[in-house]
Order: sequence, then C-alpha cells, then structure tokens
Amino acid sequence: MRLKKIGQILHAGLGNRAIVKVESLPNLGATVFDIKKRPIGVVLDIFGPVKSPYVEIEVKDQNPKKMVGSPIYILPKTKNFKGKRGK
Repeated sequence: MRLKKIGQILHAGLGNRAIVKVESLPNLGATVFDIKKRPIGVVLDIFGPVKSPYVEIEVKDQNPKKMVGSPIYILPKTKNFKGKRGK
C-alpha cells in the first residue's frame, strides 16, 4: 500500500478531533493514516483559505494531543479505469 503525505497535525481540537495543515487536498470522508500505515481517522471538514487549507480529522482509538507534529497520509487518488467498452 502506497501512501501520500498530506500534511502534519498542528493541534488537537475538542474531543477526538485534530487540525491538520495540508499540502494537498484530500476528499471529505477519506481515511487518514499514520507513518506506520495504520488508519487513524477520517477527514470531517476542509476549511481556511484556498491557497493554504486546513483539514479537521476525527481521530479513532488515539489521543490527538499525543499526535501533534505527526505527519498524516492518505491513499492517493486513483483514476477510474474504463476498458474498451467504457468509451
């Protein structure tokens, strides 16, 4: 499984939420992974200026305060393959 880095966690939000400054924009609902390729949560919201957006993620099974500064990854977007019949 090949992952794409999208940014790093800036700070923990309320409850099990974390704020990430992103380099590349993920889809809403995308699963996010840690450096060890373990799923850690999902993208809930995208906000901020268009040129430097932020993402709010809901962290599962971990304390977001302990993850501040950690890089965050997603699965790269794949192109839908259409065979000869899908022209």
